Amino acid sequence: MIKKTLIAGGIAALALVASQAFAGECSDDQQSAAGMLAAGIGKDAVSKVVAVTGKQMVNIENCEFAGGKYNVDFKYNFLAADGLYWVEISAKFDQSGGGATAKVTKSSPNMAAAEAKAGVKLAAN
Repeated sequence: MIKKTLIAGGIAALALVASQAFAGECSDDQQSAAGMLAAGIGKDAVSKVVAVTGKQMVNIENCEFAGGKYNVDFKYNFLAADGLYWVEISAKFDQSGGGATAKVTKSSPNMAAAEAKAGVKLAAN
């Protein structure tokens, strides 16, 4: 009986550890932290084409957290000298924003025009 209890307890512990290794939806605190980091990642990405000169806003579409890393899909809205721009970005980064990889998946029409003018392609529209 004790042997069966220990085995069942061991299986339950392994299941708990294994479930933590898989991505899970971000908590409210994690989503807030991810949003702050995403703003910096978004700004870095678009600054290759347009200088961010005003307010920024991040809308998180999807946020997953696993193994100390975020996987976030978000829309980055920002003001530049000549108007409002936006891009949709899929990014992966750690809790400090380090090791970031970002892929722009969609751009506003004026951002696409700025990309063409600068000769830089951030996204496939």
